Parts: sequence; C-alpha cells; structure tokens
Amino acid sequence: MIVISIYVVGVGPWDPELITVKAIKILNKADIVFYGSLVNEEIISMYAPKAERIYMGHVRGDAHREYIIKAIELARRGLNVVFLKNGDPVIFGRGVEICKESIRNGIPCEIVPGVSSFTAAAARFMVELKGIVTLMAYPDIDYDVESDIKVIFMGTRIAKELIRKFSDRNDVIVISRVTYPDEEAHRLDINDPVIDELNVKPPSLIFIIRRDNYGNYDT
Repeated sequence: MIVISIYVVGVGPWDPELITVKAIKILNKADIVFYGSLVNEEIISMYAPKAERIYMGHVRGDAHREYIIKAIELARRGLNVVFLKNGDPVIFGRGVEICKESIRNGIPCEIVPGVSSFTAAAARFMVELKGIVTLMAYPDIDYDVESDIKVIFMGTRIAKELIRKFSDRNDVIVISRVTYPDEEAHRLDINDPVIDELNVKPPSLIFIIRRDNYGNYDT
C-alpha cells in the first residue's frame, strides 16, 4: 500500500466492527490521529495504539480549518496523519474539504469511505433505500423537495417539528445513536401522544418515507 501523507478515513457510525480492512491498514501506520466527538475511541485503541491522538471535539467552520492547517504542518514533517470521521467522510463529514485544502498546499491526501450511519440504520431497521433518496442536514432542509425517502442528519433538535410536518402522508422513523449500546428507534405519526415526551438523543437520523410507495415499517 502506497503511504499518503494525509488520509481521511470513515470508521462507520460507532460499532468498531464496521470499519474496513483498508482503514485498519492505514491506522496501523498512523503517527497522528485527529478525531471528533462521534468517533469511538476504541477504534483508535485497537488499530492505532501508538499514534498520538488529537481530539477535535465537535468543531465547525474556522475551528475545523485550524485542525486541517495543523495536520498539513505535521505531514510536512514526514508524519503519517489520519483524520477519523464517523460514518462516511463525504456525507456531511467535510472529508472533501480536508483533502482539497491539503492538496492545495502540496500534501497528498486520500479519502477512505466508511459505512454511513444512514445505510447502517436502514440495514438494522430494514428500510429499503430505493427510488429517489434525498439526504439533508439541519439547518439546510428543503421541506418541499420531492423524493421517496428523505433522510435528515443532525435533526435531533427539530425531531418533533419534522414528525408533525411530515407524518400525515409519510412514515417517520426516528433512529437515535445507531449501533451504539443505547440505540433506539421510534416509528411515530402526528397523532402519537408520545411525541410531546419524545427525548431523542444525538446523534440521530430521521427517515421520512413516502407511504404510498413503501407501506409501513415496524421498529
């Protein structure tokens, strides 16, 4: 395997067994591992025990870019740098941003795909992803987009609003912390009295499934 200076690696939603063989090989060679709050640290302990860890927390905007700049500086020193991203780095994971910035600065970069949280959730609760599937993340939600399935990322804070808006003509499945030990899933509609007491723990996904095409799913 050719060693790239910076890798951006998807490690799945949480379960350490959902990591790819390629990701394991890259972690075995890592000198520095950058990771965020949604990455299971057990993955680093298992596959990169000697690497230096740099915890980024839940960063956005300029704060995230500062970590990219730091990674570029470390790569210039000859160190093998790995960014770990939960799920897949190209699905709301800023993996493309990291590599474009690295390449602009003359540092080779490669994105290694991972199991996305939305495909993991669909597999665990048997939601067939067919037809037109739209992926959106809060706060950039197009309520009027026409699709067979809408998947809302980062929508924990507006879960109740989404249920009330869409459930009269769709099945709405709220999946919280997929593959975590405390994973939960709820199929809800607008008349369900549970909505007011619903406590959705992040990270969560909200599946809005057009009922006339799909029928009902049990969760």
